[in-house]
Amino acid sequence: MPSRREDLWATEESIQRDAEQLIAIEEEKAGLDPASDRVRTLSEQAVGLGASLAAKATAERELTEDLAKRE
Repeated sequence: MPSRREDLWATEESIQRDAEQLIAIEEEKAGLDPASDRVRTLSEQAVGLGASLAAKATAERELTEDLAKRE
């Protein structure tokens, strides 16, 4: 069973991957016609990633608070 510290590291890595994906989406959108269907699709993906990032950041905060209490 993973430790709380391993959970924190995994969460941090997942946040970094999501952030990198979000940057890539925004970079792609910047080069497209704002009225295109592709921009709409990418924007929907960005919203989903944003929600995922928020949830993971909350989990990360909770993990760090838990670890701080244990030390």
